[in-house]
Amino acid sequence: MIAPELLHNAAAWLGACRRPLLLTHRRPDGDALGALSALTHALRRRGLAPQPALYEPLPARYAGVSSLIAPRRWDIESGTLAAECDAVVVVDTCAWSQLEPAAEFLRHAPRTLVVDHHPTRDDVGMRPGDLRLIDDSAGAVCLLVAELLPALDVPLDPALADALFLGIATDLGWFRFPSPDARALRIAADLVAAGARSHALYGAIYEREPAAKLRLIGRMLSSLDLRAGGRLAVLMLRRADFAAAGADGSMTEDLVNEATRIGGTEATVLLTEEPDGSVRVNLRSKTWLDVAQLARSLGGGGHSRAAGARSPGPWDQTVPQVLAVVEAALAADAPSAAGDAPH
Repeated sequence: MIAPELLHNAAAWLGACRRPLLLTHRRPDGDALGALSALTHALRRRGLAPQPALYEPLPARYAGVSSLIAPRRWDIESGTLAAECDAVVVVDTCAWSQLEPAAEFLRHAPRTLVVDHHPTRDDVGMRPGDLRLIDDSAGAVCLLVAELLPALDVPLDPALADALFLGIATDLGWFRFPSPDARALRIAADLVAAGARSHALYGAIYEREPAAKLRLIGRMLSSLDLRAGGRLAVLMLRRADFAAAGADGSMTEDLVNEATRIGGTEATVLLTEEPDGSVRVNLRSKTWLDVAQLARSLGGGGHSRAAGARSPGPWDQTVPQVLAVVEAALAADAPSAAGDAPH
């Protein structure tokens, strides 16, 4: 839980801004987009002119969420955005690798506030005048934004509640993952009371998928390989799979979770070949394996149950390297009995 004085420090920091630039990580998920939109709503109500921006188009699956504010495009107007801002707010990441399109600017940008919940951290937001609002016990960064609102003296309204609920629910697997605690459920209940449309949000995100995504899922599932005595599920997507399905990289969000439904598995790995030949690695675990530690060894990071990394490739070298790391961890760290597994 964030200490009240830290929340008030962050509110005072934001109150001294006029035109903050709001950024997040590449391939933004629901938590990142919800936080960007919620902060934009809140700061506008404080009389500021926040400028939320992405490095790529808004992912298609979120296009039907009316409470999300249309972001500007760093990849198109970075010069204007950089020149106009008097501060920067980075949400849902503290890793230079995830900020790469804007990393050079951020190293010399006006003062920066980082709002994040990931345990993997670089020195983003560590210069004099910068500030960090970080709590890795929070299941979603939108929980931190929700807790910041009273310090900003901004009450909840339906648009704010929708954006925040979107972020919390998507990052917590619509509350089916182990991470939803009393804090998350309490805040989610407050958001519903303030007008968040849980059912409508779910339908807008998960019940409007393009047929190409289902074809891509089919190709991914056909690659399923159970290893380490059935404790590791491996999924793969090559460039040819995207071409055959008529799909693109924005359709891979959450796909790694498909194999977590297999009984007896502890870990799941999804290896995705990117158009430039690099390999994206998504890692998930169920009970005891710390995949954040594995991701860090591969140059990435994340949470203990959900993490990722990116390798420059090539595919034929990266795949065996990643699988060796995960299989070694499963062999070395397996609890002696199911009851020994930490939660």
